[in-house]
Amino acid sequence: MHSKTWVWLGIGAVLILAAVNLAILTAFPPGHQHMQEPLKRVNWILPFGPGFEYPDPCESPIITYDADNETWNLRNATAWNRTISLGDRYSLDPARPEDIRYTPDIAIESDRISLDFFIRNLAGEDCARADLAVTTETASLNTTTGSPEGDVLPGASTSLPVDDLAAGEWREVRVMADLPQPGPEEVLSLTIGLAAPYTLTTPNGTPIDFDFRRATVTIPGSNTPWKEEIDPGSTPDPNLNRDRLPGGSATFVVVGIGAPEPVPPPTLRAE
Repeated sequence: MHSKTWVWLGIGAVLILAAVNLAILTAFPPGHQHMQEPLKRVNWILPFGPGFEYPDPCESPIITYDADNETWNLRNATAWNRTISLGDRYSLDPARPEDIRYTPDIAIESDRISLDFFIRNLAGEDCARADLAVTTETASLNTTTGSPEGDVLPGASTSLPVDDLAAGEWREVRVMADLPQPGPEEVLSLTIGLAAPYTLTTPNGTPIDFDFRRATVTIPGSNTPWKEEIDPGSTPDPNLNRDRLPGGSATFVVVGIGAPEPVPPPTLRAE
């Protein structure tokens, strides 16, 4: 081949390479990080709230509201702020159970209540940043049956940021919520919930999403675990995925100063 032809081919190759490099720099300029598809994990950040210990509204802490002075008072605060043992419920290794203990430290300041929830990072990844969701629900309680009645009124949802939660680390996080104002003879149930984040970000900036599809679920009252049967190639409904996020809750009974005490439902006994 003629020497000039080789020269022109070389020039053409150089121009093509320059065009490719220019296109790459245009799409991803220096300092620009390519948006990465989030990884997914089944094991996740697990929150725990002291409401787990009080399954019946009549066994929940009682807060009295004085409308004349616009003040709230937690009854038996010392008893409710006792240390709670979680046993091996959130241990990393079932073969080596941990005796994890924490204290809710329930406190009322002005028209807000605050308490500590327990969280542990079981995602297997260091968490540099995540936003947990705080929710509240208020419902009227029937003082005869001790059960909720009427509409459940949701409160404002807020986020609780968590930073630098290493894999396996557990921590107490402070949650705050507005207190309802019951009438003089009204009895209300206030539930404060803390839900795990849908996405956590690792120290290197990698986002990781929660994915329930391979999660093992144990039905309360049963020792038989089961798994969701979903086509591995399918994409789960994001709303359904978020609904499966782990969460904890704390339930309080808020009563007007002249309200009757809630009565526990009768216990049925076999004759």
